[in-house]
Amino acid sequence: MRDMKYRRLGNTPLRLSVIGFGASPLGDVFGRTDPTEGIATVHYAVDRGINFFDVSPYYGTTVAEARLGDALAGRRGEVLLTTKCGRYGLADFDFSADGIVSRFEQSLRRLRTDYVDLLQVHDVEFGSVNQIVEETLPAMRRLQREGKARYLGITGYSLKTLLEIASQSSVD
Repeated sequence: MRDMKYRRLGNTPLRLSVIGFGASPLGDVFGRTDPTEGIATVHYAVDRGINFFDVSPYYGTTVAEARLGDALAGRRGEVLLTTKCGRYGLADFDFSADGIVSRFEQSLRRLRTDYVDLLQVHDVEFGSVNQIVEETLPAMRRLQREGKARYLGITGYSLKTLLEIASQSSVD
C-alpha cells in the first residue's frame, strides 16, 4: 500500500512524502505515549510510504528524539530525518556555536544516526538575529561540511524575523 505522493523540498533534491510524521507526541508532549505503541506507529507510517520525520530535542526534553531513534533502528535508510537546534526547553535556548555543536552531537546519539537530512534552527525569534546569522548558522555549516547534516533551515513564528535572517544568510 504505497500510494504516497512525494514533493521536492525547495531547491534540494530531497523528495518528501506529502504527509510527514511530526514526532513530538513520542515525547509525551500531548499526553503519555506508550513507547511500544510509538515504535509501532513509526513502523506503520514508514510501511505506508511516509518518509519525512520531524523531531526536536525540545519535544519532551529529548524523549521524542530518543524514542524516534529507537523506532528507526534498522530503518534509517528509508526516511528523511529532520531535527532542530537552538531550543531545548520552554525557556532553554542556546544559539551559541558551541551549544549548537555539542547539543547536536547529543541529538545524533539519541537518534542513533551519524547524520540528519535537514537540521533547522528552532524558533529563531527567541534569539538574536545577529547571533543566528553570525554564529548559529556558521556552526551549522561546519556540521554540514562534516557530513552530519545534509541541508540547513530555519523555523519560527515571526515571518519578519525569518525574512530578516534569510536576507542576511543562506539556508538550503
